Amino acid sequence: MRKKNNQKTKIINYSPGRGLNVRLRGKRLANNIISLYLDYYQGYIKDNDKIKTKRKVEYLKVYLTDNPGTPEERLKNGEALRLAQMIRNNRESDLQHNSEGLIAPFRKKTNFIDYCEAYQNSYQKKDIRMIKAAISEFKSFTNQNYLTPALIDEAKVKGYRDYLINKFHGETPNSVFARFKKILNAATEEGLFIKNPAQKITCKIPEGIPKEILTPDEIIKLSKTECGNTQIKRAFLLSLNTGLRFVDITDLKYKHITNGLIKKPQQKTGREVSIDLNNTAINLIGKMGQPDEFIFNLPSFNGCIKTLRNWAKKAGINKKITWHSARHSFATILLMNKTDIKTVGSLLGHSKIEHTQKYTHIVNELKAQAVKSLPDITI
Repeated sequence: MRKKNNQKTKIINYSPGRGLNVRLRGKRLANNIISLYLDYYQGYIKDNDKIKTKRKVEYLKVYLTDNPGTPEERLKNGEALRLAQMIRNNRESDLQHNSEGLIAPFRKKTNFIDYCEAYQNSYQKKDIRMIKAAISEFKSFTNQNYLTPALIDEAKVKGYRDYLINKFHGETPNSVFARFKKILNAATEEGLFIKNPAQKITCKIPEGIPKEILTPDEIIKLSKTECGNTQIKRAFLLSLNTGLRFVDITDLKYKHITNGLIKKPQQKTGREVSIDLNNTAINLIGKMGQPDEFIFNLPSFNGCIKTLRNWAKKAGINKKITWHSARHSFATILLMNKTDIKTVGSLLGHSKIEHTQKYTHIVNELKAQAVKSLPDITI
């Protein structure tokens, strides 16, 4: 019985009464602190003739002082409790309105631009640069500082997609638009939209040969041309020989090099890649350092791209080179040399063969162009 009583005193209910789907509760922690959280009722299930209640917990990261001893502590407790109760009321309103296919009144006034910035500030994944680009370009497209969810409709989303297609080339519009859809998915889950306004809208990747792919002759030209930053030169040439993305090159450490192989988890997917190093790659890595030491000391992404394009121009290569050009070129050249597609997919760290398949189309088009370039002969 004593254990049961202790459990009761540990959890405090700040939402008495019946009929609530969301209750505000507090959990007593050490150091005289109470952590506030929301307890969601999500119905019940029957398991072996026993009824089990389904619940979900959302910790608010809002805290109270247990048994406040000063006026200041009591004042802070009152402010924190009012904030937590307001959040609880909003969550309850969301559930009631969403169940009827409606948007809660307080959500209708939300500034979608502010929501995007809050999403960006809390985003933790490695593609944060693309998330920032999606939000920045959306601001440029709308030229607005305040947009309610009602103004983000299918027509607005299509207009933004077309804006990206007209402004950028290659796969960039698709990549940026995919991140914007990711933000809209999160906003829909949080109740800003009844239905995702981008649900049926796609941004196709253009077919054909990407202009940024480098040929073997162009790679040799680059290697023989002086670059403004030797670290960038070595790192980009290593990407051309391994297919590693920019985020994986910047994250590459000496501990990832073992027995003539690069073995490391990809930053984008978490999948480990194992890549054999040829003599060029081994020379580019150079003398081995400490295991946790980075192999390259590179400037910002934008700084690298600026140097990269100046270097390509100096080499006489009239292409808009990106760092991803190295990955595209690596895959294309391997397939041109009749490397098995599954092997190429494994080296690139692809989870599905469909991701690698696009490079076979590039190779086929390159072959067709080569045949068409033969001179006409009249007999």
